[in-house]
Parts: sequence; structure tokens; C-alpha cells
Amino acid sequence: MINIVLWADLQCPFCYVGETNLQHAIEELGLQDQVRLDIKSREIHRPEDGDGDMEMFEIFQQKDGFTPDGARAQIEKINTMGREEAGLHFDFGKVHESNDHDAHRLYKLGRDCNLGPQVRKALHDAYFVNCEKLADPEVLVKAGKAAGLEEDLIRRMLKEGWYENEVANDEMEYDALAIESVPYFIVDQEVIPEHLTKDEFIKVLQNHLPVGQTQN
Repeated sequence: MINIVLWADLQCPFCYVGETNLQHAIEELGLQDQVRLDIKSREIHRPEDGDGDMEMFEIFQQKDGFTPDGARAQIEKINTMGREEAGLHFDFGKVHESNDHDAHRLYKLGRDCNLGPQVRKALHDAYFVNCEKLADPEVLVKAGKAAGLEEDLIRRMLKEGWYENEVANDEMEYDALAIESVPYFIVDQEVIPEHLTKDEFIKVLQNHLPVGQTQN
């Protein structure tokens, strides 16, 4: 069994592309039953970026100091990365970044209901494709239902604070390891502090197969 730990944020395009590339590599090698993936929470949203009231194109200019042309170039670079590396189609300039703390809790609920990948996809679609705010409880309810969760269960989780401690522990572990950015992968004991392409992940996974074992 290959054990992978990943710290990621749901609104980080590099995390999104990196996660997708990893999944594609696992599928191409036929290792779905030989990889244990533990995805931990890391929230990157800055309070000064507002609560989804501005598009990312505006944030790049007003908060990060980009000129309009510079912002467009950076956004197109990110869009191209997603499209060419992972087959993902989104316009990062139009997303509305907000506090996604509750979205991380929703993912953990999905994981415990054996719907982790489905919930994660629904959340990524909501943010990257539909440009919805993950701070909006109704967006989370809609995403959770689309992934197969019961609405009453989602609303109880949101209201009663389920998984607050687990998200906090993920963040404390991230800080204790002095990790500087996400995505951050640990494949068995190998640290990969950045997103990789599918082909790069294939090489990593092949190096971690038990001696004498080949992929399916």
C-alpha cells in the first residue's frame, strides 16, 4: 500500500491541478486499490481579500499589485496550466474566493460517508466552474446534495460544528511541519512540496511500488 498525505486548499488552483494529476496517475497505473490518500485541510484565504465580493481579476490588481495586463497574464497562465496539464476548464479570473472553512468540514463529512471524491469534485465545480462562493451555506448544501449527501445531514454538520477540531488539527500539523505552501504531498516518506504533472506523479508512484510489484 502506498500512503499519501496531501495538504490542500479547495480554492487553490495549484492544489486542484495537482490533486487531479495525482488521481489521473493513479488511474493510469491501475493503483486505485493500492493507494491510501489522506487529504488534510489548509485554508489560504486572506481576510483582506474580502468574502467573495470581488473576482480574482480584481484581487490580483487591488490586493496583489498587478497591473490589468499583468493580472490577465497570470490568470491565463493558471488557466492554461489547468487545461493542458489536467484537462480542467475554468476561468480563474472570475472565481470569487471566500472563507472556505465550512467547505473543508463538508469534505470530511463526505469522506466519512464514503463520498469524499464526489464531494471534493462538487466543491471544485462550485468554485472553479460555477464561480460560486464556498462561504455560502446554500452553495455547500447544493454541492453536498449533488455528491450524494442527505440535506439534513449537511445542515446538521454546518450548524453543530462537526469536524471543527479535525480541521484545526490539520492546520496545526501543517504549521508544526513548517510547510510553506500548498499543495504539499508526502508519498510514504518522500516529500513533494509542489504540484506535479501526471507523468511526474507516475514516476513517483512507480518508485514507491513494493519490490517486485508492477502496476496493473
